[in-house]
Amino acid sequence: MAYINKIGTANAPFLHKQTAIKDFAIQQYNIPDEHIAKVKRMYDNSWIDQRYSAIGDFTNSNGAPVLLKSKTQEASTKARMDIFFDVAPKMCEEAIRTILTDDELQDITHLITVSCTGLSAPGLEIILLEQLNLPTNTTRLGVNFMGCYAGFHALKLAKAICSDQANAQVLIIDVELCTLHFQNEFTMDNVASTLLFADGAAATLVSNKEDSSLYKMESFYTEVALKGKKDMAWHIGPTGFQMTLSSYIPSILGENILPLLNNAIEKPQEVTHWAIHPGGKKILQEFAKALSLKDEDLKTSYDILRQYGNMSSVTIFYVLEEMSKKLKGKNKKVFAAGFGPGLTIESAVLSSI
Repeated sequence: MAYINKIGTANAPFLHKQTAIKDFAIQQYNIPDEHIAKVKRMYDNSWIDQRYSAIGDFTNSNGAPVLLKSKTQEASTKARMDIFFDVAPKMCEEAIRTILTDDELQDITHLITVSCTGLSAPGLEIILLEQLNLPTNTTRLGVNFMGCYAGFHALKLAKAICSDQANAQVLIIDVELCTLHFQNEFTMDNVASTLLFADGAAATLVSNKEDSSLYKMESFYTEVALKGKKDMAWHIGPTGFQMTLSSYIPSILGENILPLLNNAIEKPQEVTHWAIHPGGKKILQEFAKALSLKDEDLKTSYDILRQYGNMSSVTIFYVLEEMSKKLKGKNKKVFAAGFGPGLTIESAVLSSI
């Protein structure tokens, strides 16, 4: 049986208040007067207080890399990737060092990297292999460009590896620098992305060792809501990665989450904790409505959203790490879920140790 032994996180270097990002966006986008009030309401009702970013543009932080030098000239995809591969490896190592010593790193057998906001070959896994001085025969796997649910794929891979190799020590490192992909053009998709997404990194150790673990991984289940295929999408363009994010996503997820829950776990009534990816306030509200949950049931997800925003695939690890501090007693059932392009819904059933 595979266990999540440890989770460590690392914030991006620059902290921006949501009010400051709102002011920046209104100025940067040159929003027409008839839309300004709506955009302000969107920010004010986001339930996000602050977010972390790899760049300082949103509050003109001193010493920060500046990506958005002009209102009319977009930064190239290459310029964005240059910042990613300067900042992301440092954040990854910071997260890893919170859970593993140099000696423990030498026991790692498998390295799984996760990101949908930075791509290259050789990729992050090679950079970290060298940066952490891991053995060159370490098995490396990449989970790339899947969006907010990608962390679940990494956990499934880790569980499968542990089932195959009794002594496996699997290190998952997930890093997303979503804010690098700010788009200058005023569209409601771009506004929604700018008010929601943020940057972060998380490191997770998975093995067959139960001692001092956080969670036992019991099962995984996935569904694709094809009705929402065009409502959430993520494409590589000449000026970064471009998001399609429609207002219909929360309602589509709300329609599908109860059937998914009933398929994912034989006795849904046994679930005591809900680790839901905070894709946004409305998504959490639709989830709660569909499952008749109270605000308190989703408090951890709301807290992470308020303090960090949506860090894409990294966010679920922040939720699980925070929730682990609140679990009392053994065998408490945790239902985790994440959503992304497709419209894909991934879920996991975990239990406390």
